[in-house]
Amino acid sequence: MSASRFYKTEFKGVRYRKHATRKHGVQADRYYVLTYKIDGKTKTEAVGWASEGVKPSEAYDLHCQLLQNRKKGQGPRTIAEMRAEGDEERAEREAEKRRQARLNISFKEYFEKYYLPEVLQANRPETVDKTKIQVDKWIDPVVLELPMREITLEYIKRIRANLNKKKRSPRTIQYVFVTFNAIWNMAREDGFVEGESPAKKRSFRKTMPKVDNRRERFLTRDEEDKLLAELARRSRQLHDMALLSIECGLRRGEIFALTWDCVDFESETLHLRRTKSDKSRWVPLTQRAKAMLLNMEQGSAGEFVFLDRFGNQLKALSNSFDKAVNKVGLNDGITDRKMKIVFHSLRHSYASNFLKSGGSLYALSKLMGHGSINVTERYGHLANDDLVAATKQMEASRTSERSGGKVVPLHRTQGATE
Repeated sequence: MSASRFYKTEFKGVRYRKHATRKHGVQADRYYVLTYKIDGKTKTEAVGWASEGVKPSEAYDLHCQLLQNRKKGQGPRTIAEMRAEGDEERAEREAEKRRQARLNISFKEYFEKYYLPEVLQANRPETVDKTKIQVDKWIDPVVLELPMREITLEYIKRIRANLNKKKRSPRTIQYVFVTFNAIWNMAREDGFVEGESPAKKRSFRKTMPKVDNRRERFLTRDEEDKLLAELARRSRQLHDMALLSIECGLRRGEIFALTWDCVDFESETLHLRRTKSDKSRWVPLTQRAKAMLLNMEQGSAGEFVFLDRFGNQLKALSNSFDKAVNKVGLNDGITDRKMKIVFHSLRHSYASNFLKSGGSLYALSKLMGHGSINVTERYGHLANDDLVAATKQMEASRTSERSGGKVVPLHRTQGATE
């Protein structure tokens, strides 16, 4: 640009200076400014380059508009004030645009932008994958691009109708709506929706299918031995994981997450830090489980006890387990899924063995990491024999006291009373 020399135009108050090298057409590019007096002082303000679309006539129109504003005492008096006012208007427009976007955000958009990043940080990969499937397969096809705030009970019923039409299990149906409610609750906390999830309405919850997925099958000692022998033949690691579940009641995910610093051979305990409830717990090691772990090549603290073939944490169970179950014939002729042996059955077998050995339901609840004693009470029938034996012992003791220390048969005591 040339030194600060300004040239007049045919329009009063509009001047320009030339760029030293840059051209606009055949002429040097021109930079237009306005010069006027305000509050007794001469002020010069930039308008812009001719190459950017500024014309001297338009600059003059702007000059006249500002002059009228100054005379009336209304509106921006300078270009700076006009630009500031424009910035405020743009900011208001942007704020309104963002507000409308929040009001009109769809379920899928909120899930992908806000909910999913949180889930990725706090949950296991398999949990995240299941959540994605529930949203993509069951929720989104019904609500489409509808704003979340417009999702009503009608749409919730459509989702359930689709699940029923595809004959999905009651547990799957429950999981879909647990996911829906979790996403809705987070959106409400973030200010995207108001009020309770439509899936939590009493009229809807009352018609939800009842779920009873409790496994009723337990392995006998003989079945345990046969299964472990077949697993050992196929995979030593799979055998060791199954043994740990049978002996200590660990869940599959807890076994996958077990690291060597969680194994305390001296106190003969396992410290489970990554559990289903996110609450750590201590589990006693049986001598059989301890011997198995001592026989393994032990890694450093923080290293996973069971690794995949690449040396990383296990993410899934090998199908060799199902093959071993089939080979031993544990599920032969069984059609009821609750009676079939799966890996989780090993944990239930631990519970069965514990109670049959005289353990209490309360102790079992703590060992298995149940969130409530109500969950443990599903095993209550296994302790019936102990309850019967305890009742008979109480009765015998009472009879002994009445007979002066001699045990009298119950029927004789009853006859004497009569």
